[in-house]
Amino acid sequence: MKNNKILTAVKATLIGASLALTPAAFAADKDLLDALLTNGSITKSQYDTLMKKSADDITVSTKDGQLKFKSGDAEFQIGGRIQADAAWFEQDVAQLGDAAELRRARLFMSGKVYNDWNFKIEYDFAGSGSLKDTYIEYTGLPVAIKVGNFKEPFSLEEQTSSKYYTFMERALPNVFSPGRNQGLMGSMNGANWTAAAGVFADGVTDGESNGQDESYGYGARVTFAPLAEKNQAIHLGLAANKRMYKDGDVRFRARPEAHLSDARLVDTNDMTNVDSIELLGAEAAAVFGPLSIQGEYMTADVSRNGVANADYDFDGGYVYASYFLTGESRNYKASKGSFGRVKPNSIVGKGGVGAWELALRYSTLDLTDGAFDGGDESNTTLGLNWYATPTIRFMANYVWVESEKSNIDDDPNLLQLRAQIDF
Repeated sequence: MKNNKILTAVKATLIGASLALTPAAFAADKDLLDALLTNGSITKSQYDTLMKKSADDITVSTKDGQLKFKSGDAEFQIGGRIQADAAWFEQDVAQLGDAAELRRARLFMSGKVYNDWNFKIEYDFAGSGSLKDTYIEYTGLPVAIKVGNFKEPFSLEEQTSSKYYTFMERALPNVFSPGRNQGLMGSMNGANWTAAAGVFADGVTDGESNGQDESYGYGARVTFAPLAEKNQAIHLGLAANKRMYKDGDVRFRARPEAHLSDARLVDTNDMTNVDSIELLGAEAAAVFGPLSIQGEYMTADVSRNGVANADYDFDGGYVYASYFLTGESRNYKASKGSFGRVKPNSIVGKGGVGAWELALRYSTLDLTDGAFDGGDESNTTLGLNWYATPTIRFMANYVWVESEKSNIDDDPNLLQLRAQIDF
């Protein structure tokens, strides 16, 4: 019921905004002015003046396939993304079934009003449906203030949109990333650096707190780019995050970098009486023309109350390299501390072949500490990406998995494909 209400509200918001901002109003004005000119009610000079004023009311941009509107003191964008996946598994021990799914099917509306107020509302229709980035942001101070539901400041791969990252799924250690939560965050940036810090709660999901305190946390991330040019960049970053619980249950587990797999080859199961979790992350990336290298290392320190051998230490990391066979470069945004859209040198449909990218990644995750055995896993992924246009991409990933848990080795292989468009 709750999701139906949210879905109805989101649909109404997006449709209403579309109707309010479409060029239909301008078309109606033109028809009226044409009739008045034909009837001699206005002169040609008056017609030209009124047409110019009417055209100035709303401007529409479709650059790079992105639909944007501007009118007076407001700027709006309406868009979304579709990612359709399929996967085939060569299973070993765990049951892994071939399948297909809509990985993401999102619509959003974002904008700016009166220069300093930004907002966004985004809904994902895939699966059971959920709100994604939904926030208000004020940028009129040296420190931008954002409140709502959005990603906590942690991890380069997490901060990079799924529209732009190199592989179909984020690497294994992303299991530690806090992801999106409801919170308040302040951020600053320069031409080649960023800094952000905030406090976040899980958020009440049913409209009532039921008299229970929810978990909360706080975190910060800083990035610096000693080199930040169009086709060359070096990125360095550090992040820390602490989550406070009231003797709660916490679980870390990971799919084998394939969302279509329900199996988790490494899994801590519920860790009870958790008091806090401290996360640390180090990140680095470099772009030198068509060659790109990126890596991260993360640790998770789990503290528990009233339990023998209470603390657990886990860690994970990844490193990968990608190379554009057609000469493009990954688009690094130093003022955001993340990567953005790749624009092919030539576009399919306009006589071009698009952009072709080869990538290779190694990732690892260790959820074992002493006698506690959550398992460990290492994956090697070979990727091929074809960017037909700036907003249309096709992806292929082949993943070799090596995992061990409870002295059982489970080493499946998998092939997965994706067709993607964003607008």
